Amino acid sequence: MKVLFCTNDQSFQPSNEPYAFYLGIQSLGHSVEVFYYRKKSFFYSNFRKPWVRWMNTQLAEKCINEGFDMLFVHRGGYVVTETLERIRKESRCRTVCFFPDNPFGAYTPPLPFDLIGAYDLFVSKDTYFEEEFETYGFDNVVALPHAYDPSEFETEFSDDELEPFRADVAFIGGFHPFRERIFSKLTDEGVEFKIWGPRWVQATDPWIKERVHMERALDRVEKIKVLKASKILINLQHGGGALYWPDDKVVQYMGAGALMIVNDRRDLGLIFERGEEILTYQKKEELQALIRECLDDEPKRLDIAHAGQARARRDHTTAVRFEQILTLLNERGLPVDDD
Repeated sequence: MKVLFCTNDQSFQPSNEPYAFYLGIQSLGHSVEVFYYRKKSFFYSNFRKPWVRWMNTQLAEKCINEGFDMLFVHRGGYVVTETLERIRKESRCRTVCFFPDNPFGAYTPPLPFDLIGAYDLFVSKDTYFEEEFETYGFDNVVALPHAYDPSEFETEFSDDELEPFRADVAFIGGFHPFRERIFSKLTDEGVEFKIWGPRWVQATDPWIKERVHMERALDRVEKIKVLKASKILINLQHGGGALYWPDDKVVQYMGAGALMIVNDRRDLGLIFERGEEILTYQKKEELQALIRECLDDEPKRLDIAHAGQARARRDHTTAVRFEQILTLLNERGLPVDDD
């Protein structure tokens, strides 16, 4: 199968989900070419509107004239309805979007409904959005959870390489006031809690400031070292992005073998078994109790981490997710013609 993978140049980096989809699709033996719907350049920065028009023309003509079987768009950005409609009319190329954010708008502007409806298949990362769009009459919107590529998260390191990153409890992510609120005095005396990520200079709590390391986004290797060297990884997801399912880092980190404790989501049990593969909390006191329990019971902690990693490898790789997308297209009478 010949796939045109459409993403933006800033997201298409190792350990990010777009790059993981690229690797996963390739691993299945398909031919994959990358096309950027947003690419930093002089023309993009200074002539944005004409660049976007030019990009959409190039995208449509590439799909139509070069024999692509599928246009796979991650997020989508500046791809417009008219481009998708032209591809549908003038070629047999199927169009699929995996949208990793809130389509109603949270971190990004809301998507136009006609754009969502123009895809053969629009994949939401949350069952909440699937339910909402079904109410609105959309029959092309489905929910599939985030995915990762195992090859990016299974690098091994020596003890000396891991030593600077060791911690009892760790969090990877940027500063938000709601995170400072719940993390304040989270762990008991003597428990090493490390916070890794950008913008934590904005924190005002001295207890938090003492636990912040490397006030920038971690690169791929640093991130994996934190995952390998920390006994517990905690997550606190923003309510505007992850509603019924967790965000992408949960799948990635569990794939690396980390024990994850995450704030609970309604449908999380559909993708991981609570208490067996992942631990969840709803209140700060519950999170504190789970941290104490896991630090006191290493065999249980390791068993849950190993079970979570096995589930991630089995059900939540980008290769598995792409095959699910092909199945969904077939079920809708839209098979991909890869003759």
